[in-house]
Amino acid sequence: MRSSFIAYRRTHFVAFAVASLAAGCAGVDASALDENEGLATDVSIELETTDTTCASATTLAGLVTCIRGQMPRKDSEGYIPPSETQRAELRDVVSSMLNGHCGFALPAHLDGVMSLSRFTDGENGKTYCVLMEVEDADTDGYVDRGFGTFIVDPTASRELIQEAPHPLADAETEVEAVDVFKGTNSRGYLMCGAHRLANPEASTCDPDYHEADCAHDTSTMFHAAALEIDAFYGGRPHHQIQWHGMADETCASVSAYVSHGLSTQPPAGSVATALAVAAVAHNPTWVVANPGSDTCTLNATDNVQGRLLNGTAEPNVCTTAATASTDRFVHIEQHRDMRVASSWLSPVAETFPIPAPTPPTSLAATPGNAQVTLSWVASNGASGYRVLRSTKSNGPYSAVATGVLTTGWVDRNVKNGTTYHYVVRAQNALGTSVSSSSVSATPALGY
Repeated sequence: MRSSFIAYRRTHFVAFAVASLAAGCAGVDASALDENEGLATDVSIELETTDTTCASATTLAGLVTCIRGQMPRKDSEGYIPPSETQRAELRDVVSSMLNGHCGFALPAHLDGVMSLSRFTDGENGKTYCVLMEVEDADTDGYVDRGFGTFIVDPTASRELIQEAPHPLADAETEVEAVDVFKGTNSRGYLMCGAHRLANPEASTCDPDYHEADCAHDTSTMFHAAALEIDAFYGGRPHHQIQWHGMADETCASVSAYVSHGLSTQPPAGSVATALAVAAVAHNPTWVVANPGSDTCTLNATDNVQGRLLNGTAEPNVCTTAATASTDRFVHIEQHRDMRVASSWLSPVAETFPIPAPTPPTSLAATPGNAQVTLSWVASNGASGYRVLRSTKSNGPYSAVATGVLTTGWVDRNVKNGTTYHYVVRAQNALGTSVSSSSVSATPALGY
């Protein structure tokens, strides 16, 4: 069945593809989108070329709308699960992006399938790093695999990842999530690459779901990215927030439902509780509930990212539910009228205040010929770094680089035979961290 999906898509879905791409890139009113389908109506138009890079987009919302327009649709059989090699390569790319790098060559099995580039939002002037799928070898208006999108803000101050695991199916959540990402100065944005019902094949995790369902299958690029995000932070505070939508008749007594991946009431002081309270404070007509309220059963207990973040070992996330909350996973279900980013910006910002930047750790200096290469582990809350240098072990130190966005820097203004001492400080809107531990290196010929 899978071998014939391209012909099937061409025969039955080209009109949808063209219409969706036109809608995504031309700014068609979002009301044209149906809860379970990409478009409510079919528009047949001629299209000589398709630009899967979405080069005409000028804002993040426009970019995501365009990407959404070229995703594999429901029942299209247009989703192709990535190979183990591709998932491993994507993890490497995600790690580099979170460390502030962008514009580098993609690994062999992603090259040509995806693109990595910088994107400047025309509204706020900020530049983001965008990894997105671009290959459309059959030129049918859809990307060929449904791998998804990952965006990083290297100048972010909140260690939040805003996620849209069910684009198209949970209408407008993909745009809502990217607008929250942008409006709250979050670190990352992660979007699944296909409709959750794109293919009939069952999830390898749970036969009640389909293989393209990013919240319920571990073989997706989405889950690979979530794994790497969690590994990148390690024990450092961070949160992955998933934005979902529910039908009008589902959990009808509430406007939105904020869970932590368990069916029990969130612990006192949890971010799920705080976000629900803040959402009502800023939207007084809303009813927002948490698990334990007997108002809704959409607790995300079988969400594989929720299980992972709540402490279930990765090999077991398909079969073993979490038993306790780590407070790192937030799952938001909303009725249609609540899927507006502006209604959530203040609640999210208040629930997750910008932290004072922590000092960089694991600073290392590697000498070379007339250069010293520095590297360090990222600081929480860092929107940039300041590198200071001295020729004396106890200082004083003077700044040699400011506004560094990566977790590494090369000092080429050095002389061979001289020993240099370095410290690094993290910066954000709240100020500058104390210095990291110092390291030293002596550049010389022969390296």
